[in-house]
This record gives sequence, structure tokens and C-alpha cells, in this order.
Amino acid sequence: ADRLHNMRTLEFVSPHKQRRIATETLEIYAPFANRFGLAKVKWELEDLAFKYLNKEAYNEISKKLKETRKEREEYIRIVTEPIIKRLDEHELVYHIGGRPKHFYSIYKKMIKQNKPLEDIYDLSAMRIILENNDPNECYYVLGIINQLFKPIPDRFKDFISIPKRNNYQSIHNTV
Repeated sequence: ADRLHNMRTLEFVSPHKQRRIATETLEIYAPFANRFGLAKVKWELEDLAFKYLNKEAYNEISKKLKETRKEREEYIRIVTEPIIKRLDEHELVYHIGGRPKHFYSIYKKMIKQNKPLEDIYDLSAMRIILENNDPNECYYVLGIINQLFKPIPDRFKDFISIPKRNNYQSIHNTV
């Protein structure tokens, strides 16, 4: 919490200190937050550190995403509607939400894939949380999603059958 507060007020320290603290945050505190299951804290720490470590890239991504925010929100709404309808038809108990991807994760994807922002196609994410401990229900929902939307090859991760080290369990699928 103290580091998050420090990062939120980093503009008031010298540029040299900003870089040192931002680097330490990205290398130590954000991974700790992730390890403890504090995803929202991790994302904010990463984005704030990114802002001070690569201001040009941060500003470019920020500007372009602000320009398309309404379209991305509308896209999430349009995509969510048929999913909700199908999940309700199958009487599943769930929570669904959409979110834009965070700046630093988009930037890492651009670097890893060596592509400009315009060529990164998954700038938004949907999350379906099932109120059930039966892992088979996750695969059932995956089947529903893949019937509604065409899956993209090689964009699937199964953390149900092989959980992450911090016991995180989910299915990641790109459609």
C-alpha cells in the first residue's frame, strides 16, 4: 500500500529518483503483488512505473486508447450480450465483466510480437467467473464461447488442469 501511494505521488520527486523507484516497483513490487493475488494493484503499479520509465510509449498508448475508448466499450457490450443470453439459458451462476487491457501489458505485447499498437487485436478482455467449484463447468462455458465466436489458433491457455504457481486457475481463450 505504501509503494502504491509512493507511485501515485512520484511526480513530486526528482527524475533520477522517479526512474529508480519505478524500476524497483516494476522489478520487485509488481511481481510481489501478482504473487499475492493482487492483480489490480499489480496492474496499477506496472502502469505507473511504465509511465516514468518510458514516457513516450506510455503517452502514445494512452492517447490512442483514449481515442478508441467508446468503441471498445461498445464492443464489450455487444460481445457480452449473446454470452449472457447463452449462460442464462444454461442456468449457470456467474459474474461477467469486460475490461480494457492495461497500458504496460499492451506495451509488453507490442514488444514481444514486434507490432505497432494498431496490430494488437486483444486490447480488451472479458472475464467470466463461475460460482461453482466444478472445473468441468469452466470447460462447458469454453464450449459455449467457442460456439458463439471463432477461436484464434494458438491463443489458448488452460490454467484449470495446470494451475499457476500461485494456484491461479482459469482458462484464457482468444476469439
